Amino acid sequence: MNLKERVMGRLNGKEVDMTPVGCTTTYAVVAIGEACGLQRPQADTDPRALADWALTGAKVTGWEWVKAMGWDIIGLSEALGVELGDPTPDTQYYVKGHPYAESLEGLDYPDDFLERGRFPVFKEQFKLIKDEIGEDMVVFGETEGPFTAAANLVGTETFMKWCFKEPDKVAQVLEVTKQAAIAAANFAFDNGADYYVFAEPTSGPALLSPRLYKKIVLPLEQEVISQVKGPVVLHICANTDPIIAMMCDTGAAGLSIEEKADMKAAVEIAHDKGKAVFGNVATATTLFNGTPEECYAEATQALENGTDFLCPGCGVSPLSPLENIQQLKKARDDFFA
Repeated sequence: MNLKERVMGRLNGKEVDMTPVGCTTTYAVVAIGEACGLQRPQADTDPRALADWALTGAKVTGWEWVKAMGWDIIGLSEALGVELGDPTPDTQYYVKGHPYAESLEGLDYPDDFLERGRFPVFKEQFKLIKDEIGEDMVVFGETEGPFTAAANLVGTETFMKWCFKEPDKVAQVLEVTKQAAIAAANFAFDNGADYYVFAEPTSGPALLSPRLYKKIVLPLEQEVISQVKGPVVLHICANTDPIIAMMCDTGAAGLSIEEKADMKAAVEIAHDKGKAVFGNVATATTLFNGTPEECYAEATQALENGTDFLCPGCGVSPLSPLENIQQLKKARDDFFA
């Protein structure tokens, strides 16, 4: 069983020889850049640098699949006109301005969407990665999901208020970001992706009630995922316990959850619905600031709790020690020894 068979087999609900280990979020770690002699911002905008960083990340960590489409989750927003702040070696691109904060006038889905932002760069990155890994490893693409992109366009606080008071405005923005999300995911599959991740941090219970998730986000994600050409993994930050069942009902093949969520309970719910679970070693605390022994113990706990894919629970902090990250594979290998 090669690495691709292991990863895609598990994502499709099949028995595999051991739990795959990797990262299904971002891993723009400075130590990975040092290992391949590349740093940001080059590693955000140059396709060769993007590909080398992605491939080196897998090699030096022992992870069993590779990420494409950059080191942030604002690809949709960027192409739709959101102003970005510049990256540095230890910080990613970030949302700096919201083009429709004052008015939705002019908001529309552009016909040349996939020619905007970094999509041309991502297209070349996919080619370079596929040339290197062939059919032996999985490559995935990732952007923010349509709900988070909508919040980026108008501002999170404003958009959350609209969810209560201005449903027509919410629908107007989501109509645009929905088209963008479908186009981006299918772009990834057309360029060789094996699965696609929608990161929806803005839709989590920390910001949006489960009631509004059911009313707004669930049907939105169902519509988007139904029009995507391959399997989708849905990542939502913070404690997702109240919405795990609804995350399964989106049509996603897998769920990516943080350490704040109950892995054991999530696995039970997800497996009843035929879904896989990714996670959930803590990134902001354990991987970033813990000891190797603590990282190993938390990874082992995630395996004992039944995770289908042993992963960091969210994007890995840029200054996380490489030795900490390497404990995931060590714990997995020892667990199945």
